[in-house]
This record gives sequence, C-alpha cells and structure tokens, in this order.
Amino acid sequence: MKKKIIGLAAALSILVQVSAFPVNAENELLYEAEDATLTGNLKSFSETGASGGKVVGKFSDSNDVMTFSVEIPANGTYDLIFNSMGYGGDKTNKVSIDGEYIGTFVTKADEYNDAVLNKVILTAGKHEISITKSWGWIAVDYLKIQAAESVPDSAYQVSDILSDSDATPETKALFSYLCEGYGKRILSGQVVDNGMNSDEFKSIYEVTGKYPAILGLDMMSYSLARQEMGGKPKVVETALDFHENGGIVTFCWHWNAPNKYLKEGNDENGNPRWWGGFYTKNTDFDIQAIMNGDDAEGKKLLDADIAEIAKQMNRLEEAGVPVLWRPLHEASGGWFWWGAKGAEPYKKLYRYLHDKLTNEYGCHNLIWVWNGQNKDWYPGDEYVDIIGEDLYLDKHVYSASAAKFSEILDYSGGKKMIAMTENGVVFDIDNVIAANTKWAWFNTWNKNYITKNGVFSDEYTEAHILKKTYQSEYVITLDELPDWDTYISGNIEGDVNADGVFNVADVVTMQKWLLAVPDVKLTDWKAGDLCKDDRIDVFDLVLMRRLLLNNK
Repeated sequence: MKKKIIGLAAALSILVQVSAFPVNAENELLYEAEDATLTGNLKSFSETGASGGKVVGKFSDSNDVMTFSVEIPANGTYDLIFNSMGYGGDKTNKVSIDGEYIGTFVTKADEYNDAVLNKVILTAGKHEISITKSWGWIAVDYLKIQAAESVPDSAYQVSDILSDSDATPETKALFSYLCEGYGKRILSGQVVDNGMNSDEFKSIYEVTGKYPAILGLDMMSYSLARQEMGGKPKVVETALDFHENGGIVTFCWHWNAPNKYLKEGNDENGNPRWWGGFYTKNTDFDIQAIMNGDDAEGKKLLDADIAEIAKQMNRLEEAGVPVLWRPLHEASGGWFWWGAKGAEPYKKLYRYLHDKLTNEYGCHNLIWVWNGQNKDWYPGDEYVDIIGEDLYLDKHVYSASAAKFSEILDYSGGKKMIAMTENGVVFDIDNVIAANTKWAWFNTWNKNYITKNGVFSDEYTEAHILKKTYQSEYVITLDELPDWDTYISGNIEGDVNADGVFNVADVVTMQKWLLAVPDVKLTDWKAGDLCKDDRIDVFDLVLMRRLLLNNK
C-alpha cells in the first residue's frame, strides 16, 4: 500500500509582545465587564471586592449578550479566563469570537472564581469576544487573556506496552504503530454499520478522494436481549471485510440490559423500551446491586452477555483482527445504565469486564480504550491502553477542542494516548496543528453528520473542511496505512528511520548518511539494504527513490 509522506512541521509558536499589553503584567490582558458592550437586560452594579468595583449580570434573558472588544498582540493560542459567579449553582454559558461560537465555560457557584476556556487560537489584531446565555444566571467581573501553555512534547511519548501482556502479535503491532505515530499523524475514522458499502464512506470518497483509516462499529446487536427480539447481527463480518481491505476496526458496545429488567411500554418518542435498552430511562438494571452481590440473577445475565461478546472477539482474533475496544462509554453522563449508579460501581464493572475478556475468555486482540469522560471514573492505568473522548460541537465549529485535550492529559499523568473516539463536526486540521493537540484519531458519528438522504451533507462539516482535513499530510487515510503483514514482521522496506512508514524522510536521511552529514544515522540500516548485499551504498539510494515513486 502507499505510505504516507508525513511532515514534521512544528506547531504554531506563541510570541507574546509584552509592550503591547494594556496592563502591568508580563503575559496577560485584562478587560473589565462594566466596560464591555451590553445588550438585552444586562446591568452593571457595584460589588465589594470586584477588580474595578463593579460586575455585570445576570444573563436571565436569551437576548443578553456581553461583548469585550480586545486587541491581541501576536498570533498564538490563548487562555480566556472569565472571573464570574453563578447564582444558585454552577452555570454553563457560551463564548463566541467575532460572531463564531467557540465553546463554553463553567462558572462555579456562590463566589467569584476563574472559569477558563483553554487554548483558543487568535490572530494578532482586534476581536470581539462575546458571552451569550446558555444556562445564564451569572455575574461577570472581568475577562483576562493570557498566553496558553503549549502541550509538552512529552505528552506524545507514551509506552507501547499493552494492559494485556498476552496480546497477539497483530494487536501489539497495531498499538506500536499508534504509539510511534502519536503526535505526528492523526488517523481518520467513520462510524457506520455497513463499512465500505455505506453512504458515509462513499460520500467521504467523493468529496476527498480518500477513505477513512478506521471503521467504527457497535457490538450492540450481539447483546442477548436484542437477539431475543430477532436481531441478526452482521457487523463482525463487516469488520472482517474492512480488515481485509487493510483498515483498522474499533468497536463500542451499546449494551442492552436483559429484557427482564426493561421497563414496560414505549419511551417518550413512541419507541419500544427494548430498542433503547442501554439507556438508564428504559431499564431497572441496577449495576450497583449486581457488582455488590445483591442481584445474583442479574449477575448471571450480565455474565451471559459478556460470554457472547467474547465469542465474537475470539472470531476476530482467529482471523488476525486487532480491535480498538471501547466498552462502557460515556459513563459519567449517566444516560447509560452502566453509569447510572455513579463512579464506583462503574469502575468495578469495567475492571470485571477487562478481567473476564482477557483472562477467562482469552480475548488477546483487544486494545482497551476507556471512554468514561471524567477523571473520577478512571479505572486505573493497568486497565486502560488509550483514553477516548466523545465531542459534539455546534455545526461548523471546527475547534481543536484543545481545552478538553489538556484536561484529559491529567487523567493518567500524560501516560496514555488520547483519541477523539466520537465526533459530530470534523475539526479543521489547521486548528489542531496550531494548538498542538494531536488526537490519535477522530471517528465521526453516522446519521446526518456526513450524509443526508444518502448523499453528502454539509450540515455539520463543510466540504472544503472535510477535504482539507482528509488530504492533510498529518491525517492518515485507508490507502496510507502500512501493509500489516510487513509491519508485523518488523521490516518495512526503505524505513531507515524506523518510524513505521516509508516516505521521503527516509530518502533524505539515507542521502545525508551517504554524504557523511554529522549526527545523521540509520536507525534500521537493513531496511535500506534494497540491493540485499549486506551493505549500504548509492545503489540502494537509487532503488529507494524508485520505490518511493512507485508508492505514490
């Protein structure tokens, strides 16, 4: 397969011009709320202890907008710090820059405190930063803008040792590939049941000329409750087919609770409860009672479901298919039954599932992607290989989600790779590189996020952004993945710098080495011995150039 030519350009540097700042601080700008432009019913009023003696609130009406006119001294990434107080509890509200929504900030209740929107990309010059009502009911003291700390290079230096010491060679090879490329390349992904035959894959190809490298699938239909209702799952076959095409598969599991525990009738939308049997609202399945030993029947049914999933994972393992396995996702939201009773029962279940699949059923083809979405729900480094986050931004908001990336770094002390395991809008790759928040992959959800009525839709992501991101030198697509048989053997022809891919960087390295440029070395000289004569010379360089041209 064609190998990706990966650029190694540095992230956008932040050069703060101190002399341009209107306050006596080395790296911050300060704007008082009472000096902002106010619309709607917003009022300024005196407040003891406020930085300028006044604050502005209370954002009780949907038309209430506060707009700060700011001047940024240099291109870069900045933290926006809103000193504010929530009335009657914590409150979330929206921020826009020059009329474009960029995210939210959370104001803590009862006293003035800093709410931070991290790593916002701003160009030098004048901008308008606006607060608009989401929950409302806050008072704002000031906006402070300061240069953001960049993500350290060490964040991308992660161990390639899996949580399963008995992982298959294919699984180890895939994880090694992800670790070696982390911080240098981002894999593209798409969630859809039909794989290569789906409208989503066809539409992405029509717009970009590329297919996603990762296919997202769901073990949902293998839940015994759904099979009892007549479900005939086929997604394992879809995964096998995508693997044969050289792709990578990831599975989540919308785990239907056993039918015995489903509530009667239909939900508020008229759908039968069993159809959404993974939702808390549709079931009385009490994971706390089960994990505490208070519901033996529920435990038996839970174990039966795990056994069924193990059977499918064993099928994939026998075919040599490694799986990015993302069970028990979005737990901290509480909308799924596995998160309905809080963090402790959830963590017990996650660890139990890891033990059952790994040690009892011998599913050694799994790379465990934890997606609990909250640090307090983290089950421990020994049960997690990758941390995932699901992010659904507003339509046409192409943020790198740098604030969330930085937050996740703290979950494991920066030891684990971070992936965008679900997304609605496809980010603008330029924003990701500028903020130096290089997610291991993105994985766009189906439904209307890419297509509508069977054809491409720009409702969430415009065609030019989709094309730019998929065609970026930083983004890996299906045709740019390595040949896995060769990769597993550990000998990729021409890959003298041993980064897992053969590209122009290897040719440049070889040429410099032959010219005896100081400090240039061949990490894997055997990969450069294309003449197979146990030496490296100009004839190998000629063959390497031909190989590169043939792979384009």
